Amino acid sequence: MTGGRCPTLSELPEEVLGILTEARRGVLVTIDSRNRPHAVPVCYVIRNGEIVTPIDAKPKSSKRLGRRRNIEVNATATFLVDRWSEEWSHLGWVMARGTARVEPVAPALEELVARYPQYREVDPGTEAIVITPDDIAWWTWG
Repeated sequence: MTGGRCPTLSELPEEVLGILTEARRGVLVTIDSRNRPHAVPVCYVIRNGEIVTPIDAKPKSSKRLGRRRNIEVNATATFLVDRWSEEWSHLGWVMARGTARVEPVAPALEELVARYPQYREVDPGTEAIVITPDDIAWWTWG
């Protein structure tokens, strides 16, 4: 078993970067107004050393999303992906902590559509949450 830590995505070992790039979904964690973790599964792409997750038009309970409100008050965010397998020697995870901001989704749109063809049919929205990692931890079985 091996683990590690680094400040940027570019410093991740190749196997660990593979966990991040191959995962189909991640979990975005923000802090709500009562200082509680708020975790939601999200689609994402890695772009210019940052994690970009669209605020798309899939059905949601509110137009004013909690994750967006949370970032406006506290920009601290954590992003987690894992590689699961019944063969435990294939297990692994990557957790990136950093600062989040809301930006236009347009610069990442081509990459999002390439990674998630569903965005050809589902509106990817106009905004994205962009996380700049400054502390990345990981673990793999091997």
